[in-house]
Amino acid sequence: MIYKTIKSTSQSKITIKGSKFLGFAYPVESSEEIESILHDTRKKYYDATHHCYAWQLGNGNDMKFRYNDDGEPSGTAGKPIYGAIQRLDLTHVLIISIRYYGGTKLGTGGLIRAYGQSASDTLDAAKIKTVEIGDKINFTCSYEQHPIILRVVNQYHLINLEQNFAEDININIEIDENDTNKIIDEIKNASNGKIIGKIH
Repeated sequence: MIYKTIKSTSQSKITIKGSKFLGFAYPVESSEEIESILHDTRKKYYDATHHCYAWQLGNGNDMKFRYNDDGEPSGTAGKPIYGAIQRLDLTHVLIISIRYYGGTKLGTGGLIRAYGQSASDTLDAAKIKTVEIGDKINFTCSYEQHPIILRVVNQYHLINLEQNFAEDININIEIDENDTNKIIDEIKNASNGKIIGKIH
């Protein structure tokens, strides 16, 4: 499975009719990490008028997301921030847009544009990366059996391959989930049932 996220944190700053919008983007791996970042941000920018955000985690059917207006009119902050994430098809990302009110109301349309621009500018400042993940399979074999495994795995697109040579050889591969059962079966058959792959 392949997904896109950001390489590292980024930030931006815009001023619209006196209101300052500070944008922050973070690569994230869990909801606990997100809560920790939000807590730290609220603490650091305690004097801000609003702390609006959106995040997305997971891939495919396991995708989950959330956005929050933090007191702004419904749909004017969190949703446009989330829209910026969707436009770039990103996941494992958190965007926070902090507003310092400048004394002039922006109206519904103005807020949507401002928060959308804050999020887009923040993501423009980030570097996008593509991540490939798959199933991890472990094989243990003798030195005589080692060529059997290599012959099979080399026919597939491997995301990662690690080999540890000791009394026996321990091989860990990461492969597209669609190929998992095929590669396990092929190695089992090629070794006459002696090498059994374990998914972990």
